[in-house]
Amino acid sequence: MRHIDKRWSPGRLATFAAAIVALVLIDQATKLIIRSNLSYGSTWPDGWELIRISHVTNTGIAFGFLQGNSGALAIIVSTVLIFFVVTVLRREKLTEISDYCFAAILSGAIGNLWDRFQRGEVTDFIDPIYYPSFNVADSLISVAAVVLIGHYLVFESRTTQKSSETLE
Repeated sequence: MRHIDKRWSPGRLATFAAAIVALVLIDQATKLIIRSNLSYGSTWPDGWELIRISHVTNTGIAFGFLQGNSGALAIIVSTVLIFFVVTVLRREKLTEISDYCFAAILSGAIGNLWDRFQRGEVTDFIDPIYYPSFNVADSLISVAAVVLIGHYLVFESRTTQKSSETLE
């Protein structure tokens, strides 16, 4: 695993920023496609029983928790986002995997926050039958968080194991 120096070189910062911009644009493009081509509340394709595309909105956070509090959530998410960015930029133990995971998490948060500021709600459209609807931003956050946790569990256990072997 290639470790990255704790300082943010211009090239590394540019790559990180470009990844965030690209992922936010993908998230916003998919939501625009849904809003432009599928009327609110409708589902496509008809008759599918596992997963479908539905045009729905969410004023809460994950799984509809805190519905109807978009203004407060926008402030809370903005504060957490700023804290997250500062934390990421100060991390000493970084790898390329953690960089991309942090970029995906930030992209997802920015994509949904953009919706909150622009519309007061988030557009969701990936609709599994037995699970709440979600969008690309939600997927970015969830998948990156799982990969990041797995990465740190493996990475930290290797680092701890090497440290203990060195002490013996």
